Amino acid sequence: MESGILATRLQLLIMMRCPECNTPYEANAAACSNCGLLLLNLAPHRRSEDLSTKKRRAADQMAPCKFCGSEIPLNAIRCRQCSEIVNDDFYRERAQRTRSRINHASWVAYIFGLGALLVFRPVGLVSIGAGLLLSILYYAIPVEPPPSKRNPRKRLSLWQRIRQQTKLERVAISIPSMPKRKIVFIGTPLIAAIIGYSANAVLLQQPVNDVLRENAAFNGMAVSAHYQYYVVPGVVVYDLRSIGVRQTPIDVHTAFLEFAKKLRDKRYKRVELSYRGTTKFSIDGASFHKIGEEYTKRNFDYVLYTVPRLFHREGSLPTPPATSDRDALLQFHRQWYGNDRLTRSVANGL
Repeated sequence: MESGILATRLQLLIMMRCPECNTPYEANAAACSNCGLLLLNLAPHRRSEDLSTKKRRAADQMAPCKFCGSEIPLNAIRCRQCSEIVNDDFYRERAQRTRSRINHASWVAYIFGLGALLVFRPVGLVSIGAGLLLSILYYAIPVEPPPSKRNPRKRLSLWQRIRQQTKLERVAISIPSMPKRKIVFIGTPLIAAIIGYSANAVLLQQPVNDVLRENAAFNGMAVSAHYQYYVVPGVVVYDLRSIGVRQTPIDVHTAFLEFAKKLRDKRYKRVELSYRGTTKFSIDGASFHKIGEEYTKRNFDYVLYTVPRLFHREGSLPTPPATSDRDALLQFHRQWYGNDRLTRSVANGL
């Protein structure tokens, strides 16, 4: 017996040699005593300790289905024969994970929307609306597995179903680390600025560019249309930057009427007329909408002679009313841009 044990130990010493210097080492040694090479524990694991073997053995174990009695794997979720869910916990855990993710996304949408309201209102409203839709989707996801003919569920009262369905999941919103916070603090205003610029360019500046491009009489005229301070969506600024020497005041007036026609379906609180960044006149949103409607109907008497009386002068004392409609139109254009040396001759040409 003792000779057998000695033979086994001798065989282990012969097999366990350092791959670098071929020096024998103990079975539990961490490094070679001769060359210092780090050694791996190459001792064989038992089959019962192998994780993949455990999973394979669990999959090989069979159990009868509680609905149809057919043999199915022990860890099966659904029976292959009757298609019934045999593991209700899996269904509940999956529904819980899905609801938690949707709940997290809805809170992120709400928080981003509240912040975006201070920068650009439409984006904030869209984000809050998305959060509301996610909240509705959260409550619409069923918590319990659906009933079936073979697996009927206990009938619950309306109050019990509401309590079961409206149970909120705990949501953890992780706070980014300091390097990521810098990215967030820099990236959030940058994204807001990009969104604001895109909204101004697409919703206001693009219609103005289309108007100036469609008529050759507007060549040389430059107009900038944007929201007030580029972030207040309820107020539109129509800023006349420059006009050419060939443009007449009627061309300037027609360009503004075409702009009102393109935006007649939208609602604004106020529209301001500016010249090179200085606000000269303002008009309420309802009157601006009516201007676009009347110009679409070709009511030229209204858009030429009534429109100048609808504007309110900004930054100065009210001027005395003109005696005639033509004088009102002339006075309107002179006060808008005609006092500038470059455009005084154009205004006088009316």
